[in-house]
Amino acid sequence: MIAVPGKAILCGEYAVLWGAPAISTAVSRQVHADVVDGESESPFVRAALTYAREYIDSVGGRSNAKSVKIDSSALYENGTKLGLGSSAAVTVATVAALYRDAGLELSDKNQIFSLAHAAHSDAQGTRGSGVDVATSIWGGTIRFTPQKSGQPVIAPVTLPPALDVTFVFTGKSASTAAQVDKIEELAQRDSALHLRLISRLTELATMFSRALELSDVATMLRTTNEYSDGMAALGNAAGVDIVTSELKTIHEIARKHNGAGKPSGAGGGDLGITLSPHEKTDAMRAELTRAGLTPLTIGASAPGMRWETI
Repeated sequence: MIAVPGKAILCGEYAVLWGAPAISTAVSRQVHADVVDGESESPFVRAALTYAREYIDSVGGRSNAKSVKIDSSALYENGTKLGLGSSAAVTVATVAALYRDAGLELSDKNQIFSLAHAAHSDAQGTRGSGVDVATSIWGGTIRFTPQKSGQPVIAPVTLPPALDVTFVFTGKSASTAAQVDKIEELAQRDSALHLRLISRLTELATMFSRALELSDVATMLRTTNEYSDGMAALGNAAGVDIVTSELKTIHEIARKHNGAGKPSGAGGGDLGITLSPHEKTDAMRAELTRAGLTPLTIGASAPGMRWETI
């Protein structure tokens, strides 16, 4: 059975679509997949099957699988998606399951990324950066840097041991595609304003990435909080609620406890993340719970796509 982790973006949302580096981590909840007979209703599974079969045929491989059975329930809470990249993980799991069935190596990560990224974009109806797909494949925590042409540059990074990462569910789901569409409308309507706001996010994403390399905790915390402010400004300009009241509360509670908080992903709901010093984490999580939010019991830097023997 194929196991593929979900993801959470720590920094770089929106700006990554214009070339900025993004830092993303694989979480300790997985999608599971295995080949089966029958058909799937998921557009992500159908798109992934199409791309994977075409590639497998082109290299002289053979898969007898008619479809793939997916269990993505770990990335949901009471039937509501948590914002952990479920569609990307499902797409990767489908490609990987057919790869395995055809006798191809899962170590061929760059090719699996190309197939899954293309399939995910088709099914979603918009071409994202691919950071969610890459995180599910490589696992751990990665720096994802898009390139104008060709594959992105993907490098493993290590989170500072002095900081705890907490994933917080806001209680409501959001559509990533709808959020991104609103930002693209802003780019068409007022390109100068869009450029200024994205440039600020790019500056902060670059600063966060460099601070992570140096284990500069103070700069990581500061830029995380400033990134949340930058996402709010972008949303205000585009007329879309990126930093909702719940995400603002996460941000404010984290700052109160000497930490940092922001949306993880496109915002509008779904997931928030906090970074906090060890000695402040328990009190911060307790206050988040009292505020009606849900700190999730999941970890960061989980293993990537792999085959599991039951």
